[in-house]
Amino acid sequence: MFYCNLDHIQKKPTATASGKAKNNSSAKNRFHYISRSAQFENYKDSVHETLEFVRSGNLPSFAENKPDEFWQAADLYERSNGRTCSSLVVALPKELSTVQRIELAEQFIVEFADRYQFPYSCAIHHHAGSLGGQDQPHLHLMYSERHVDGIDRTPEQFFKRYNPKQPEKGGAQKLTADVLGFGQSQLRLYRQKTEELINDSLQRHAPTKILEIRGLKVEVPSLVSCLSNEDYNKKYGTNLQDVPMMNKALKFAKPSDPERYQQKLEMTIEINRLRAENHYERYKPYYEKELNQQKQLEQDRQRQQVQEKTRGNDGPNFGF
Repeated sequence: MFYCNLDHIQKKPTATASGKAKNNSSAKNRFHYISRSAQFENYKDSVHETLEFVRSGNLPSFAENKPDEFWQAADLYERSNGRTCSSLVVALPKELSTVQRIELAEQFIVEFADRYQFPYSCAIHHHAGSLGGQDQPHLHLMYSERHVDGIDRTPEQFFKRYNPKQPEKGGAQKLTADVLGFGQSQLRLYRQKTEELINDSLQRHAPTKILEIRGLKVEVPSLVSCLSNEDYNKKYGTNLQDVPMMNKALKFAKPSDPERYQQKLEMTIEINRLRAENHYERYKPYYEKELNQQKQLEQDRQRQQVQEKTRGNDGPNFGF
């Protein structure tokens, strides 16, 4: 399984008490959130969170080396109901090292931003999950669909309507999914490319991984496939079960709230049970192969012990 989600953030003005429109868009906030800067400087999804990578690029001249100013300009000058940014979130393999994950992030940048000269900001967050303590590195890539064409524009002009006959007099062109020929298939195509990028990285750096399945350490292929258990079951004929999601009220429950805390403990046990069963279901052939090898090794060891004991009994007996 792998996680890949694409959101489009729109500028949605809301009315204030005076009746004037107030910009409620959040491209700048999203930038500060993923880069853990400004009001999010000390914010963490986990006590042990690490910010492994932050980079912005393809910025127009008015915001060169100033990504926060670019995203603020998107909030201010993009038309009402226009997209201020798109945000791609992808779970990254914990089997990769930090350097290897950064290399993978750079490939995402090339594929989803550099290819179209989209202004972007990218970050990798890495922390242990609240259930089971497993590493959960993930990528945030936010980008503007406004193509940077090398024409100097003011912040306000950059976000105006594109003028195909006289580009220098209009705003930067928006390369939307329809313009690029993706249409409604954009998310499917992005997820397909995400799977390819992750598996290529795993094949080069970590083609296998070790899992403990029913008390046995088993080496299995390190690949991602499908976005849901339902899709995986259809593709491979397995019987993977969906794992329930724990809401925040339970996830962060403390012993001081005994009712919720007990629910959290019970749900944690069930979640871990289902995860273990899914591991067995998905990697059953590898588990059975390893189990048979272990049984054969044990039989060989017992046979050798019997032979050594027999040889000891056949030793010389001088009858003293």
